[in-house]
Amino acid sequence: MNELPAFRITENGQAVFNWQELDRRWNDRLFFAILLESTIAVPLARRAWRRESGLRGQVFPAERLHISLIGLGDYDGLPEELVKIARHVASMVQAKPFEVSFDRLSAFGGGALVLRGSDGVPPLQAFWRNLTALIADSPLKPFVGSSFEPHVTLLRDKLRVQRVRERAIEPISWTVRDFVLIRSLIRQGRYEELGRWRLNGHDDSVAAM
Repeated sequence: MNELPAFRITENGQAVFNWQELDRRWNDRLFFAILLESTIAVPLARRAWRRESGLRGQVFPAERLHISLIGLGDYDGLPEELVKIARHVASMVQAKPFEVSFDRLSAFGGGALVLRGSDGVPPLQAFWRNLTALIADSPLKPFVGSSFEPHVTLLRDKLRVQRVRERAIEPISWTVRDFVLIRSLIRQGRYEELGRWRLNGHDDSVAAM
């Protein structure tokens, strides 16, 4: 059975995780991510990826192009206590801005066409380990995964993406200066930003609402 943890707080303040089936229809998905800056995202969203790759899926709009970092589960309604904890953990991240570069176009799980880095994008891996270490020392520990595959999803086409052969592209690079907590309204194709934290190498990051 494919399952993932769902979070709740008991009356005595304890964090509890129940395991829920993935095929249940939830409304809200929470995750930490890096949103692509507009100077990168807008050209990517306008590029003819479907024609270049022989696909039919709709390219994601610029405002939804992102790098997923850590998922925090699916829910019926916004779990306010979990969001509070996630914001607190994120505010403790200390990291400086870093460069990322993606130079491969390839198929990925779930029928996704994605950008990947041929070198695994080491600075992004290091940032993920930093964030993971903080989460592993918090009530959100059950959400921590054992590995991370940096990628940017461009579109989904479950029938045809599997036939796409990985190929090199002109590197797409930028400087990551912040990360965000996202609420995805499932089946609505809409994101809500629940917090944004600047990477400045200090401990005074402030969540933006």
